[in-house]
Amino acid sequence: MEDVTRCPRCHSDEVLLIAYGMPSEEMVEESMAGRVALGGCLVWPDAPDYTCQKCGYEWRADKAGSWPFHTLG
Repeated sequence: MEDVTRCPRCHSDEVLLIAYGMPSEEMVEESMAGRVALGGCLVWPDAPDYTCQKCGYEWRADKAGSWPFHTLG
């Protein structure tokens, strides 16, 4: 299994878990503190699990190194 604490694209350790669904107040606070990324309310079968804060790459833990879902830059 790939090391999900590092981005498979740029190898940064600035990786966050993506949380889906309606966020609670606590989850919003976690997101604002930079400890989790909010993924929105819609979840699809191939939704990414992790996001890299450095390069914007998003990936599923079971498909590390596969195509990016989207990038910020």
